Amino acid sequence: MRHFGVTILENLQPRWNVAPGQSALVIQQSGLHAEAIYAKWGLPPASSKQSFLINARMETVTERPTFRDAFATRRCLVAATGWYEWSARRQPWHIQLGDGGLVAFAGLLFTCGGRTHFVVMTSAAEGELKTIHHRQPLVLPRSSWHGWLTNDGKMAEQYLQAAPTSLFNWYRVGPAVGKVAEDHPRLVTPLDEAALAAEKRNAQQAKGMPGQGDLFV
Repeated sequence: MRHFGVTILENLQPRWNVAPGQSALVIQQSGLHAEAIYAKWGLPPASSKQSFLINARMETVTERPTFRDAFATRRCLVAATGWYEWSARRQPWHIQLGDGGLVAFAGLLFTCGGRTHFVVMTSAAEGELKTIHHRQPLVLPRSSWHGWLTNDGKMAEQYLQAAPTSLFNWYRVGPAVGKVAEDHPRLVTPLDEAALAAEKRNAQQAKGMPGQGDLFV
């Protein structure tokens, strides 16, 4: 957490598969200093027929009543080293910075039922990332991290810009990422040619099987 100017005394364990409804470490501004807190990903559904609300679109965040107050006063950074996305053919991909380094997603904080929750902001996908999915997380450059946390809502609008595709690389990974119980480094291992061929054969034999939903919509 030193990248964010935050000191954490506990021994953090790496996470490889954070799913909606689970807790994750986020960075918020507390007075003059940034601090790391645990928050739950997603807002509780209003009814049993709805799912967690896990994203906020940057194009409408200042207009939608659900998000506009949080955007004005309770923004956060969601630390990650990449994200998973499923293409139209139900194939999972891992997307990361070209150097494999730390990324910070723009996030919003909420308090529901006495607990802190967050959503990840998204933008339209840029360039070749559109071939995987039409949306992507709003990745903030390091130069914007402090301003995102500390500026007022009007000034924060300047950071609502999609990160260019040139910053990222992406590759196919195995379907185990769709199982929330799976959380280990093998999830980000690229599929080799043999695995891709086997996957193609299995897909032909099991058409129509459901998979994990999109994370960034």
